[in-house]
Amino acid sequence: MNNKLVILIAFFVHSIGFAQTYSGTVLDAKTNQPLPSVTVYFDGTTIGVITDLDGMFNIASKQTINAPLVISYIGYKTQVVAKESLLNNPIIKLQPQTTNLDEVIVTDDDWSREKKLRYFKREFLGRSIYSKDCKITNIDKIRFRYSKVDQTMYAMADEPIIIINKYLGYKVEYNLIDFEIIFEIPASGFTYINKVLYSGTSVFSELSKKNIKKRYIKNRSFVYKTSLLYFMRSLADNSLKENGFRLFKCEDEKQSKPLFETTQSEVFNTKIIDIDKTQVSFLDTKKIVVSFENLDQAFLLPNTTDNVFYIDSFGIHYPIESILFGGAFGQSRIVNMLPSDYNLE
Repeated sequence: MNNKLVILIAFFVHSIGFAQTYSGTVLDAKTNQPLPSVTVYFDGTTIGVITDLDGMFNIASKQTINAPLVISYIGYKTQVVAKESLLNNPIIKLQPQTTNLDEVIVTDDDWSREKKLRYFKREFLGRSIYSKDCKITNIDKIRFRYSKVDQTMYAMADEPIIIINKYLGYKVEYNLIDFEIIFEIPASGFTYINKVLYSGTSVFSELSKKNIKKRYIKNRSFVYKTSLLYFMRSLADNSLKENGFRLFKCEDEKQSKPLFETTQSEVFNTKIIDIDKTQVSFLDTKKIVVSFENLDQAFLLPNTTDNVFYIDSFGIHYPIESILFGGAFGQSRIVNMLPSDYNLE
């Protein structure tokens, strides 16, 4: 009986220690005045708070997450900080945004805003038939320009882009850091997209504040089963096959068709470093194709000299540049984006 009690107490203490609270105070860098209603969140999750009237915040996470903490406020430059820096309740000073919205830079932009907006919506929200269920509520805050010399279209925004995703049931606030569509115009004169590059930070919140609609739950489950998030969690758990993923090897990275099917243990080695960290090593440096229940396909390639990366308890892989993706993983857009803490108990 005493032994059981000791075990229960030890487990309880461990659970308390497992949760971590991060706190700080946000001030205007010029006036040193507190900034209320500043959004503070773990990038790509639903975990976030806003500062109080004194500019103070406390944000808790029950699990260790590798995502950076983002401090965002309209009219100020967004700051991204390492969560470890918030353990001593620091003062964070935000710099006012100084972008001149009336500035005209480009002279070779002969595209209309409507044309650029069509390209942006398709490549930012996604080409899925469900993209029509995504609406950007502040589209007027996004600026575009096309450079004929570079054959590149750029998008910029000085405040978070607000997306209402009625397919998955989320409101997404997306801080756009970079967005480029690089076109190619061959001799035939037909313009096509060569590549799309974009980056930013995001925070999710539920559209339904009380009960989540059944169709949202169904759609999220469907998207999750073919997501990079589910793949990484399955990889860390050594359960790719059990969770419907099939792996194929290619002779080299340029080959489009896989040669033969393989197993997880033949191409990956996983090692648990601690409760929140799994080390993954590529055993084969060639292209690995992933099939989801014989439907969608994606591929991944190692992109570091040691062929090693890590997966945290949320299913987030890092360093982010350690792997190159393509196919379904590389084409995922806002319409199919789930928060990193989705489906975690």
